[in-house]
Amino acid sequence: MSTSTSNSRTLSLVHLPVELLYEIYTVALSPTLPLTCKHLHAVFKSASPSLHAQFLIRIYEEWAHQSASARAFGLINKVLRYPICTPEVLEAILRSPNCPYIPPPGHPDQRSIVLPRHLFRNMAPRDGPGQRPWTEYDHPLPFLKFLYADPRLPPLAPNSHQGYALTRAVFAGFTPLIQFLLARDAWPGCKDNLAVLVAIRRKSLPLVRMLLERDMPDPVAQVSASESSSASRKRRRSEVDEGGATDERGGKKLKTSTGKRRKLGDRLSATPDMLKEAVKRDAHDIAEYLMREKGCVPDMQTVLMMGSR
Repeated sequence: MSTSTSNSRTLSLVHLPVELLYEIYTVALSPTLPLTCKHLHAVFKSASPSLHAQFLIRIYEEWAHQSASARAFGLINKVLRYPICTPEVLEAILRSPNCPYIPPPGHPDQRSIVLPRHLFRNMAPRDGPGQRPWTEYDHPLPFLKFLYADPRLPPLAPNSHQGYALTRAVFAGFTPLIQFLLARDAWPGCKDNLAVLVAIRRKSLPLVRMLLERDMPDPVAQVSASESSSASRKRRRSEVDEGGATDERGGKKLKTSTGKRRKLGDRLSATPDMLKEAVKRDAHDIAEYLMREKGCVPDMQTVLMMGSR
């Protein structure tokens, strides 16, 4: 976009002041404007969260004005579709006086938040030598924790897009993210157990176990147990200090816990297709696990494959 002046100078967007570019950005409502050139990309990338919040609010209002179904989809679902919606931008949206109405928890109009695909699309395995393993601080896990913890936001649907988030996390071997999603009722049975099949293709018995079994260590449960244990110890010390409880030699017995964990039922039952995939991938430890521990019976085709290897 350029104009010619009388002295033959050519003016374009890149020559405009930053403040004017910001004004154009929030009026044009074009998500592709920052992609026009490197200069504009740098300008809008360095913009404040409040400016991006203003842009996303106006995008939603324009979109919601067009149809009732768009309004029902909700503000949060709409803005999360844009990669510029970071925790800081979302916080600016929620604090903005122009923030559209968000139904409170329990309201009949409240819609669960759909996890957008772009949060997980670029995750790739880190199995190569020298590659840093995944941690709880890697994107998008901190953002998901923010979304789940904020009481102003509707609940999230962990099985959005037929379990896309969990399947991509398994593909990448992102164990902290897998544990986080499973602890919040993500179901590995989506799309005919695709997440489990991906774990088998990775030849990762720990991942297969984590997906099938409910009694695998869970970071949420571990934190709760740690907090409970700490509170229990403080309570016991207080009782002893007050003379209300002593050990057996003092005539009173403190309650103790065996610390044993009750075994829970599996999330999924092992299937012949899982066993067939393990045999096909020469994942012998997984095949052994599925047959011996999970009682999976191979079909005739799998038996023939096992006999030929």
